[in-house]
Amino acid sequence: MKKTKNQDNNKELSSNREWSRLRRIPRLFIYGFGIVTLFWYFWCVIGLVIGVMYYIFLKDNAWKRNGIVLAIAIGFVTVFVYFYKEIAPLQIVIWYSVIFIISYSVFLLILEVLKRKKITIKKVVQWYQRYVKLSKRKHRAIELFIIFLPINLWTSVSIDLGVMFDNNPRLLWVNVPTMVKPNEVFDITVEAWDPFERLSAVYKGNIEFSLESYNFTNYEIIVNTEANLPEPYKFSGQIFGSDIAYEIRDGKDNGRHVFHSSITTPGFHYILVYDSITRNTYYSNPIIVNNYSSSDPFIVWGDPHTHSQLSDGTGTADHSFYYAKHIACLDFYALTDHAEIMLFTPWSLNILEDCTNNWYEPNNFVTLHGIEWTCVRTGHYVCIFSGNTLLKSPILDSYFTVKSPQALWNVLDDFTSTHGVRALALPHHSTKEAYIQDWTYNNPKYVKIVEVSSVHGEFLFEQRHPLNYIGALDKPPTYTNGSSVVDAFTMGYRMTMYVDSDEHDGHPGHSLSHTRAYIGHQRPFSLWHTRNEHPYPGGLTAVYVNNLTREGVFSGLENQRIYANSDHGRPILTFQINKTRVGDGSTFVANGSTGHREINIFLAQDGAPVAQKSKAASVTSNWIPNWNANIEIIKNGKLWHTEKISSPIVNITIIDTEPITGISYENSCIKRGNNYYINQYSDNPIDPSTLNTNGYDFYLIRVVGENGRMSYAGPIWVEY
Repeated sequence: MKKTKNQDNNKELSSNREWSRLRRIPRLFIYGFGIVTLFWYFWCVIGLVIGVMYYIFLKDNAWKRNGIVLAIAIGFVTVFVYFYKEIAPLQIVIWYSVIFIISYSVFLLILEVLKRKKITIKKVVQWYQRYVKLSKRKHRAIELFIIFLPINLWTSVSIDLGVMFDNNPRLLWVNVPTMVKPNEVFDITVEAWDPFERLSAVYKGNIEFSLESYNFTNYEIIVNTEANLPEPYKFSGQIFGSDIAYEIRDGKDNGRHVFHSSITTPGFHYILVYDSITRNTYYSNPIIVNNYSSSDPFIVWGDPHTHSQLSDGTGTADHSFYYAKHIACLDFYALTDHAEIMLFTPWSLNILEDCTNNWYEPNNFVTLHGIEWTCVRTGHYVCIFSGNTLLKSPILDSYFTVKSPQALWNVLDDFTSTHGVRALALPHHSTKEAYIQDWTYNNPKYVKIVEVSSVHGEFLFEQRHPLNYIGALDKPPTYTNGSSVVDAFTMGYRMTMYVDSDEHDGHPGHSLSHTRAYIGHQRPFSLWHTRNEHPYPGGLTAVYVNNLTREGVFSGLENQRIYANSDHGRPILTFQINKTRVGDGSTFVANGSTGHREINIFLAQDGAPVAQKSKAASVTSNWIPNWNANIEIIKNGKLWHTEKISSPIVNITIIDTEPITGISYENSCIKRGNNYYINQYSDNPIDPSTLNTNGYDFYLIRVVGENGRMSYAGPIWVEY
């Protein structure tokens, strides 16, 4: 009997040991999963919870230590990423995680070696003995401090109660088409925005419409404009706010309503909307009413570069298209996710292609197929296509399948010839050190337009250049020639400036990441840190088209009939030299080296409140639009003339008779060994004598608003 009892005890001990060993597997798996969450922006909170729970509930001291170390690591990296903006957050997290895993593994290995050799550290033992002699109250205080340290670190930068709960209206945004015919019925979209430029679901204000009109000749106000404006209207909304008010489909306005109107009197017009809540009057973007013929080109607005959860962005592809069309009020749009990320989920390419085709509505909303080729060494290119098919094979991945710019050009050659379509490759954020653009790899067949501004900043000039007023992210350690857009023009590469958002926050055409709404609990949710590194407002590109179709929009972009704006504003900007406009070559031949050049600029400013770096659009009591601005004429990369303006509509003419000389980049090249390069980042040897404008002068326009809004047009090239 005694023997049987001992046997039972041995079996029970054996069973307990076996169960203990089995429990190690899920415990280890869950801990490993917690380490993975280090990379997950807001959702690293999962790893934080795992670590804290291990510390509180596990009895094994080693695992208690493992848990709290994980939690503290997540707390510190979250704070570090928030405050340190010089390096991309994901890059910080990757290095931090690698260092954490290696360091902690080494630490555990050292402990194990000391334990096996029965080597003790006297001071550690003494400290521990003092600790265990503390009273229970002090024990609890220390444990609570240990538990709440990582929680407080994470919460301090990951929770924003204002973004969570303040959805109250702060201003109105009024959108209209840029060009219509007399008596043509058009939409007026009125949106109420909260402090973070989101739709205000709780807005219940009364609005009234009026009109401010200017004639075509001297731009004076038209007193008696004939128009059919909407009647006064009261918005309906919710009791409680929402960060995605546009997803509430209960028949109420929820911060947005579309009205119909028409104007009979030709001229430049602003729709004015008075708001009973803020007691301010808000201006629409300018609208031209004129007797256009069916063959006249017209202006449409769009965002040709954005991302979704198919790569490192936010929200579904369907969500992006819905937001672009209905909330941002875009005429055309391209969802261009990263190919190297989609490489690991190839079905994402089919989702992207299907959504792009499903949302295409000729004469209403144009969607362009696109994808981003990401090369760290030579720069990024967003590839967009004229047809109904997305390039899916090979996937435009620069790490495994399409490793060089020349390989990219070969793939585009093959795809366009096989499918009978055309393609454009759009370089962007050219001055960022991590992806610095090497212009010497340009292929003029595909590279016709170039990004000058986005959520990453402005790239017209190097980030330290005195003419770069707002800067950009990730600047090289020292001033670097050869990466800016102006440098590319100086080298003789003929491109035209465009602007996009490059948003990763699920809001194409109107990114919110420059506001506090980049925060991780802002919907649509994201696992990626890319919402935390884009403090500039994304912009839009205007395209002159003959029809609102894929062919019409793509041809307008391809032929460079464009201008651009730095945020959600939609001004009217025309730039010409001796009646030669931007687009279709953008080249004027003067009569001799000092031939008369009549530079003409027309501008009708957008009256909407302006978004700026790390600052949402805002208004004050008795707010009126700030029309003060500088119109800059930049010639051969230098500020040649500045015209100060203070009215919404201006038309200026400047005469240039200075000798046409052209400009060269030759003296800015550097020498390594026996070869010359455009800068220290380039690996492509170049003949410096080829880097010039071939005797042409180039002129471009930048409008710098006192309110922070910038608009761009050009260049136009002049020779004799």
